Amino acid sequence: MDNLLSFTPPLPSKIKRLTRPLNAWFTTSFSGLEHLDRLRPALYIGNHTIMGYDVSSLITNLYLKKNIYLRGVGDRIHFQIPFWGSFLQRYGAFEGTRESIHELMQMGEHILLYPGGGREVLKNKGEAYQLVWKNRFGFIELALAHGYDIIPFAAIGGEELVNIKYDSNDFRKSLLGKGLQRVGILQRMRNGEAFIPITTGFLGIPFVPKRHALHFKFCTRIETHQIPMEQHEAVKAELRTRVANAIEEALSQKYIHKNENA
Repeated sequence: MDNLLSFTPPLPSKIKRLTRPLNAWFTTSFSGLEHLDRLRPALYIGNHTIMGYDVSSLITNLYLKKNIYLRGVGDRIHFQIPFWGSFLQRYGAFEGTRESIHELMQMGEHILLYPGGGREVLKNKGEAYQLVWKNRFGFIELALAHGYDIIPFAAIGGEELVNIKYDSNDFRKSLLGKGLQRVGILQRMRNGEAFIPITTGFLGIPFVPKRHALHFKFCTRIETHQIPMEQHEAVKAELRTRVANAIEEALSQKYIHKNENA
């Protein structure tokens, strides 16, 4: 918790230096920046693209352009991997417990959260740009409890970075998958949803993303502070639908805008 609360964003000069290779590989643009305000912290809710290759581009380029550093909510499994979890924490990511998000909202941080979580990262064939949120309302409850604004956003371009060759559906149908299911091990892998899809990208190389333009479209800010506490339960589903609809509408356009500040 001490590391969570004492985090300070790296200097912009360091970010520029570290992300030079990243920005040479992915060109990144934004639209809807007028909905963002560094002095008005918000919960940024978006669609996770396959393998999450675009997250670093979002966080670093938004920081350089708007001086807004997003604190990313990560799945617990990230922080159980030696070195990788420490690396993520060094750049502001944290395990997405309610307690952690509560503390950061108390501090007025800008928070990045993907309701689709790991399932939306580990997509199957034919699921590009689909929201896989299941029945999750936790992020709505937290926003309402703290009167936090919600900024929906659409991540465009990330699904084109790799091609899925073998996914969790293929694995479940395999002899190994069927065997693991019979002995109950597959259930421990979230019924196979934790299976990392085999992908190819640049020059057909496995897991190496293609060079491709990335675009992030921010939607109109949704305010929650004016909703009385006694109405929170009643508006939860409506608010979640509103956030999802905003993202899906932005995704339906699927074109790259010119950087409005270029």
